[in-house]
Amino acid sequence: MDNIAGSPVEGENFFGRNDIAQHLRQILDHDDILLLGPRRIGKTSLARAVMAITRKDGWKAIEIVVASCIDEKGFLDKLEGELKKAIDSRACKLWDGVREKFGALGKRIKSLKFGGFGATAEVGLAGSDADDWITVGNELLALLGELDDRWLIYVDELPIMLFNIIRQDQTGGVLRVRRFLDWFRNDVRALAGAQKVRWLISGSVGLDTLVQEHGMADTINSLNHQSLPPFSEALACQLIRELAARYTIALDATAIARLVAAIRWPQPYYLQVAFQHLRSLVTAAPATPPQDLIDKAVDQLIQPGADNDFHHWEKRLEMQLSPDLARLAKALLTQSATQPSGTRAENLLATVQQRHPNATDDEALALFARLRDILLRDAYWQPDDSTGGRHYHFPLEPLRRWWLRRNSL
Repeated sequence: MDNIAGSPVEGENFFGRNDIAQHLRQILDHDDILLLGPRRIGKTSLARAVMAITRKDGWKAIEIVVASCIDEKGFLDKLEGELKKAIDSRACKLWDGVREKFGALGKRIKSLKFGGFGATAEVGLAGSDADDWITVGNELLALLGELDDRWLIYVDELPIMLFNIIRQDQTGGVLRVRRFLDWFRNDVRALAGAQKVRWLISGSVGLDTLVQEHGMADTINSLNHQSLPPFSEALACQLIRELAARYTIALDATAIARLVAAIRWPQPYYLQVAFQHLRSLVTAAPATPPQDLIDKAVDQLIQPGADNDFHHWEKRLEMQLSPDLARLAKALLTQSATQPSGTRAENLLATVQQRHPNATDDEALALFARLRDILLRDAYWQPDDSTGGRHYHFPLEPLRRWWLRRNSL
């Protein structure tokens, strides 16, 4: 296994989650999946492992990344492009007919024009007819029903695309997002041959949070929600042990446990990055025992210039919440970052009341509960009742340290 930090891992480098991949594969026999988890938890690596399993089972599997899409046309363009690649790779008369239809639909997608809520299209072949994006999308997916194959379509960063629509269209964006999700839930499932197509949806921003904030939670209730947890402590230690053996770095069990404990909530990415820093330090100071370099390796995670990934946690709040709510959420996080054990719930509620002096007690509690649930869902916080009274703390220790450094003198 290689020390890979940043890129999704595949094949022999995919570690520790084969059982989860097999479980998701079984779910896909009957349901579409919404894969939930914070950034860098390993969702893309897991999704690609599931794709590999489905291909071995004879399915066709494609991946579309839609973070750059700002409208429904962009989604269809990405989808058509990847489907076309898969279809172009096959040679038979049945696929030839579908290939011709794909070519026609590709032209229609590229001519889609948007003007607020909804979309119109000038159909390139007919010249004067008009379609909306839903019609074109339905025809695109209906073509898959003409083939014998089963399909898995992995859509990465769908929530970011939906946030882009809301930001780009201040008046109609929320309605467009609801229509898109309703299309996905109802129209797509009603198409002939829909049972041949399964969807796996994920993103670094929680789709569950987006729909909760905009009152459309019903639009994703047909998806099978699966949350990806961090590694167990034992699995995290095994990862570091195998990496140490691969790169001939002498770490005993105590040193490995100390490195894992420094991350606290063992996400594979942060374990890999910490080990990568440790490798560099060992190379630079070969006479120093590797265990004496662990603290410095973890410290490097949060230093300016090496901390780009942590900025996403801050930016994600600004994407999901209004400016006022984002500022309040950041204040609560800063308050809870002062100690690894976090802050008592009563003290956090008091901060909400201080910042909203005109709110009633019930209104302040409701506002705190709203932000608390978002921060829990997106893994900024974990609750802890072990120290007397409920506390909320950062599960990911490097993120806590980075947040405190960024928001203090």
